[in-house]
Amino acid sequence: MRQELVIHGVPDSIRLDAWWLETAATPPPAQKGRRPAGGPLFASLRMRHAIPLLGALVALADWLFWDQPAGISFAVFALVLSAAILAMKPRRPTAREWAAALGFAVLSNLPAAIELQFLSVLFSLGGLACLAAWAVYGPAASERLALRTALRLPTIGAALLLRDAVRALPAAGLGSGLRGQAASLALPLLMGAVFLMLLAAANPLLEELLAELDPGRLFELQFWLRILFWTVMAALLWPCLNLSQAWLGSPARPAALQKAGPSRAAFLINPVSVRNSLLLFNLLFLVQTVMDLGILTGGVSLPKGMSYASYAHRGAYPLVVTALLAGVFTLATRSMIGADRALRALVYLWLAQNMFLVLTAAIRLHHYVGAYALTYLRVAAFIWMALVLAGLLLTVVQIHRGLGTAWLLRRCFAVLLATLYTCGFVNFAGLIASYNLTRASTLAGPDTYYICSLGAGAYPAIHAYETETGQQVCGSAMHYDLYKNTITNWREWGFRRWRIQAYYQQQN
Repeated sequence: MRQELVIHGVPDSIRLDAWWLETAATPPPAQKGRRPAGGPLFASLRMRHAIPLLGALVALADWLFWDQPAGISFAVFALVLSAAILAMKPRRPTAREWAAALGFAVLSNLPAAIELQFLSVLFSLGGLACLAAWAVYGPAASERLALRTALRLPTIGAALLLRDAVRALPAAGLGSGLRGQAASLALPLLMGAVFLMLLAAANPLLEELLAELDPGRLFELQFWLRILFWTVMAALLWPCLNLSQAWLGSPARPAALQKAGPSRAAFLINPVSVRNSLLLFNLLFLVQTVMDLGILTGGVSLPKGMSYASYAHRGAYPLVVTALLAGVFTLATRSMIGADRALRALVYLWLAQNMFLVLTAAIRLHHYVGAYALTYLRVAAFIWMALVLAGLLLTVVQIHRGLGTAWLLRRCFAVLLATLYTCGFVNFAGLIASYNLTRASTLAGPDTYYICSLGAGAYPAIHAYETETGQQVCGSAMHYDLYKNTITNWREWGFRRWRIQAYYQQQN
C-alpha cells in the first residue's frame, strides 16, 4: 500500500511540488521508435529474412517449372522448400532435428524421383504438410494437425501475404510522406538514367541487353501469365515461411459437447438388437460360405447360362463391400460387444467369415483375370482386397485387446500409407504387360491394343516377349511412345524413365 510522504515545517506550495522526494520509481516516458519485445519488431525481423527467401524460391520455381517439363525438378523443389521451412522454423532446430526432418523429406519425395505421377505428388505434398505441422507444433503434432495444416496452407496464402505486405508498409500518411519519398527518388533516378545511357554507349553488351527490353511485351498474354505464375507461387510459399499458431490454430482439441439423456440411436442399436443382428448375420454368411466352397471345389454347379468367369466377376466386388460394412458395424457396436463374451464370440465368428469371403473374392478375381487378362482396375482390386483383409485382422486384434477406435484407425491409415508408398516403386505397366503376354497360351490371345496402350513402361516386357517368340506386338506405336518419353531436359528426369530409355538404347 502506497504511503504519502509528509514533511513537517515545509510550506504547502513546496511540499506539493516535491515530486522528486517520492521513493517509488516511476516508469520513464515512452520513447518514440521503440516497440515492445516479441511484437511487430520481431515480426519485421523475421520478415527481413522471409522476403529474400520468398524471392529466391519464386525464382527457383520459375527456373524449374515455367515452360519446362516436370520430373525430378518437382522433388528438387520440394526438398529445397523443406529446408526453407526448417530454416524459418519458429524455434531453431537442432542438428539432430535437421537430420531427421531432411531424412523424412527425402523419403517423402523418393517416389517423385522414381516417377512423377499423381501418387508421388500426393506423398511429396503430404510430406511438406507434415513437416510444416511439426515445425509449428513440435512433438504435439498429430494426424489431425497435419491434415489441418495441409488444408490451410494453400488456402490462406494470398490473404496472409497481403496482410503482411500491408503491415510492412511505413506508417506514414499520403501527404508529406509521399512527397518526401518522391523528392528523395527524383535525383537518383535522373542521374542513374544518365549514367546508364553513358555506360550503354561504352559497353555493347549492355546496349544489346537494353535493346531486348521491349516495352511492347507488357501487352503480351505470355508476360501476364508469367506474372500470374509468380503471384500464385508467392501466395503458396509465403505461409510455409511464416508458420505460426496464430493462423494455423491451437493444437488443443476442441471440447466435445455431451448431450444429456439417452441417445436416439439406442432405439436401434442396443445389446438385444446387436445380439439378434449378429445371429442373423452369421447365419446368412454361413450359407454364403458353404455355397462358395461348393462352387469353388466343383461340388455345386452354376445356374444355366452363367459361365465361371461371369460368376467370378459378379461376386468379387460386392463381397468386399460386405466386409467393409461388417467392419463399420463392429466399430459402431464395439462398446456393447466388449462387455459380453457371447457377443464377442459371435463377432469373432462373423469377422472370420468376412475374412473368408474376402479370400474367396480374391480367388474369384484371380480366375476372372485368368480368363480375361489383367488390367489396372483389377490390380487395384487385388490391392483393395488385401487392405480390407488387413483391416479385418486389425479389428480382431482391437476387440481382443480392448483398444479404442483411434488405435484401429491409426493402424489402418498406416497400413494404407505403407501400401501406397510401396506402389510408387512398382512398374504396373510392365507387370500387366508381362502377365498378359506370358499367359497368352491360356487366353484366346493377348489384347495387343490394351498392352500397347500401357505406354513406355511396358516396353521391357513387350521386347522380351517379341525376342522370345519372334512375334511383333506393337510395332512402330511403341517406338513412338518411347520417342515421346525420351529425356531431353534434366528437369523431366525420372529413375524409371531413365532405366527404360537405357534399356531401349541398349537393345537398339
